[in-house]
Amino acid sequence: MKLEGRSVLVIGMGRSGNAALELLRGAGARSSAYDRDPSRLAGLPDDVERHSGDAPPALDAFDLAIASPGVSLPPDERIVPEVDLAAEHLRSTLIGVTGTNGKSTTTALIAACLRESGLDAQTGGNFGTPLCALVESAPEYVVAELSSFQLERARRLRPRVGVLLNLAPDHLDRHGSLKAYAAAKARLADLQRPGDTLVFNADDPWARDVRARDGVRRLGFSERSPQADGAFVESGGLVLARAGRPLLSVPLARLSRAARSPLSNALAAAAAAHAAGAALEAISGALCRFEGLPHRGAEVCTRGGVRYVDASKATNPAAAAVSLSAEPGPLIWLAGGRNKGLDFGGLSAAARGVRLAVLFGESGPALAESLAGSCPTERVARLADAVVRAAEIALPGETVLLAPACASFDEFRSFEERGARFAELARSLSDGGSA
Repeated sequence: MKLEGRSVLVIGMGRSGNAALELLRGAGARSSAYDRDPSRLAGLPDDVERHSGDAPPALDAFDLAIASPGVSLPPDERIVPEVDLAAEHLRSTLIGVTGTNGKSTTTALIAACLRESGLDAQTGGNFGTPLCALVESAPEYVVAELSSFQLERARRLRPRVGVLLNLAPDHLDRHGSLKAYAAAKARLADLQRPGDTLVFNADDPWARDVRARDGVRRLGFSERSPQADGAFVESGGLVLARAGRPLLSVPLARLSRAARSPLSNALAAAAAAHAAGAALEAISGALCRFEGLPHRGAEVCTRGGVRYVDASKATNPAAAAVSLSAEPGPLIWLAGGRNKGLDFGGLSAAARGVRLAVLFGESGPALAESLAGSCPTERVARLADAVVRAAEIALPGETVLLAPACASFDEFRSFEERGARFAELARSLSDGGSA
């Protein structure tokens, strides 16, 4: 993709947009930037033409447009996603991870396995650093979390190892249907070429049925059944096999709690990391020492004998159900926020062991309706109110779990901000449970 002297518009000036703009300017493009929020354009270099307003300027005035993943735009061949711009210049071996839930943890696990092997690996994409920002440092490996927003327009990206985790309804407010959302995720397999490897969840109907291109090796992972090529659970151990021959077996009890919650993440990471060149001993060591990521089931404190656990990243019903199943014993569950066009009906079975669900935010009424008959519920206005109410009723030995099943944008800028606020509120409680 020749950029020097071309007129290029960057649409959306978040992290991805700013990384794309820096790459474009370095390549000699005549760069312009658009964002609906004018404050995001402040501080840009003087040679960048700035546009704001309700819609981007007409694309006819530009040779090319680079779209940030968070911006929804109609189909147009002139619009290139930030990940494709990066792919044109990235010299690293790319490992791509997609699915509805578990992407960030699996991405981090794969990178940990590679680093444990002495390889230079960095994470990026939807998790952490935008791919355009990794072009200059050129690590040996880039392990990229890839969202449906990043994949739906991608044409130039090539994951040498691709990972398909699972599919559950999410982001239907943008994609319009589960079929369109699934098709965007499946683009990961379409972007591969002969000689690449596709790692898929054999327990997930969607991942299992995604077709690999001719010449692409398929490796399965499963908690339920042995895999001749891939990773599976057998006799209380995580087993990695090739051509029906076990190469590695790690007792599940040795895996860190973060690596085995859920276990499918560790299975996917083991299969993908080995396919990418990680050593067997390094894979075992990384899975046993992995400390996990914030906001994904992290215990933030204990107050008055009550554990407070932050799973703010559980932004859809399927992820919330997994978080609920991971916590033993009596639970006070905090859920709510902004719905993404999703059905909460599937949460009723997961909530049967919940002593009380404290529901907050815009989705409180809809959640209460869906949970009727499954567990007792109470509604409050905000997250802070939910923490106070939970502290009033939680008993020693119980757990207060934040697993919202919703996006955060009715009250917070991100799930990270929501999780940090939850931790702050919980830590401010006295040992008697009062704020």
